[in-house]
Amino acid sequence: MSDTKSVNLLALGIIFLFLFTILVAVLAWITYGTIEGVLGMLAYILVGIFCIFPWIIPFVGIPLALLNIFGQFGTNMYNLTLNLAHLDSSWMSFVWYWIVAICAIIIEILMSILIISWINAWKYKEKEEPKANFALINCKIIDGKRDSKVINDGVILIKNIVEEGETPGLIIDVGNSKNIEIPPDYKKIDLKGDYILPGLINAHCHLTGSGKPMKLMNASDELMEKAAKLLDLRIVKMVLFKLIRKNAFNALNAGVTTLRTMGDPSYLDVKLRKLIEKGKIKGPRLIVAGRGICITGGHGGPMSFIADSIPELRKAVRKNLRNEVDFIKILSTGGVMDARKVGEAGRPQMTIEEIETACFETHRANLLVATHCESTDGMREALLGGVDTIEHGAEIPDDLIPLLKKNPKSLKGYTILVPTLSAGMGLATLPIKVTKITQVKFENAKLIEMGMIKCFQRAYEEGLRFGCGTDAAVPYSTHYEVWKELKYYLKYTNMTLQEAIYFATLNNAEILGIDDITGSIEVGKSADLQVVPGNPLENIDYLGDVKKVFIRGNLITTPKIKKVKNLQEIVPLEIK
Repeated sequence: MSDTKSVNLLALGIIFLFLFTILVAVLAWITYGTIEGVLGMLAYILVGIFCIFPWIIPFVGIPLALLNIFGQFGTNMYNLTLNLAHLDSSWMSFVWYWIVAICAIIIEILMSILIISWINAWKYKEKEEPKANFALINCKIIDGKRDSKVINDGVILIKNIVEEGETPGLIIDVGNSKNIEIPPDYKKIDLKGDYILPGLINAHCHLTGSGKPMKLMNASDELMEKAAKLLDLRIVKMVLFKLIRKNAFNALNAGVTTLRTMGDPSYLDVKLRKLIEKGKIKGPRLIVAGRGICITGGHGGPMSFIADSIPELRKAVRKNLRNEVDFIKILSTGGVMDARKVGEAGRPQMTIEEIETACFETHRANLLVATHCESTDGMREALLGGVDTIEHGAEIPDDLIPLLKKNPKSLKGYTILVPTLSAGMGLATLPIKVTKITQVKFENAKLIEMGMIKCFQRAYEEGLRFGCGTDAAVPYSTHYEVWKELKYYLKYTNMTLQEAIYFATLNNAEILGIDDITGSIEVGKSADLQVVPGNPLENIDYLGDVKKVFIRGNLITTPKIKKVKNLQEIVPLEIK
């Protein structure tokens, strides 16, 4: 089949070249009226493409091509091209001079973008398979469990050299140095008394944003729709994929070894997950939703499937399933950015029947449904529809507690909350002159943030299942400060520091169904680890100073984080 396609493409190329030559020859004959003029014109175009216009020189070709078009230098180049082709100046030679020069600039821009993409791909690429098994010694181990004790003078053995059929990067032993014998073929890595714990898991993030405030926050629906259409352009997808990869790598360098992405365009999150799983580039473990699903005029519209009926819901879910997503994300209520008056944020948008349809189709594939939901009424309808996780949340009334604990329509028999306290904290607390949002959005941000805090507090008090997510990508919520979500946990409850770490590691892994792979430091699990200089069970701020990161047993010796510039420090809301 591929050979046939190659022959067809070659034939098409020959036909195009032949027709192009005939066209140029006819125009040249009309212009010059001689065989010499026809041959000269053909030579003139070849000379211009291959010799004069420097489109083959990356990054340099653009300014040189512009010089060729404008100014005295351009005039000289034009005359030189004519002389080389033994041709007289004419309207045809002048027009083709411009055509070739403009084409050279376009080709040069595309080539430069490709080269930048190749450089970035090389930067994120795994240089080679691990050549050594690791023995991490002289460390203090926090295993990620809710009530275990710190292992002093700890040793962790990581097996990277494996036989065919074995999984590299697994922990084969962990404990005190007195009880572990280090095999001779293991490379010792002295952690010099630092603390080692599981990498954090962010159960709610978007990779298309960095947390930097954008002017699009106040863009009209019409402008957002026009911007969304650009997502189909190949060059836009290339730029966006580069951004997605960069944000994922930034999170990994901050000790976040697993991300659950909650809706990114064009299935670029699926593409990144596949490249990471194949070992072609390094990155965190990804659980991806592909495209979100919302209603016309609903929250997330520009980057989601629009579904306004039962058949459209089925089709959108099935489209996502075909594109190999790990779960389905719907948006069943409005949000802060699309509300047009105070109190409108979180308004229910999908019907119970529509939510139920999305859940039915997804559960048939044995996958979970997550919903963006920011009101109590919206939560009630989402629970009745059978969702598995409620993202963001709102104040929980007494009658919803039993349904959260036992939801017969959900896949696992209960529904999980992911409050994302980091999501609105910046917009709800920073002055409008800093955030540049409208007064309506500011007031709505405070209402929604307060609802999420109360949701989280009630969940903890009632022993409900809840996950740790930050909605990283939204303004003031970065991929490298997931640990600050834990500071909010400690502020708004009497939770211990060990509990906070558990909720962001093993608990999250259990919620996402990957606790047999990652989330704690145990024999048989992947070495997805972070090393910090002090005891986070005494000061959670140590999680913001990651010294080393391991992902699937691969070591990042000196993690580097690219921070968003000029972000103001956030002072959390006070609850009365």
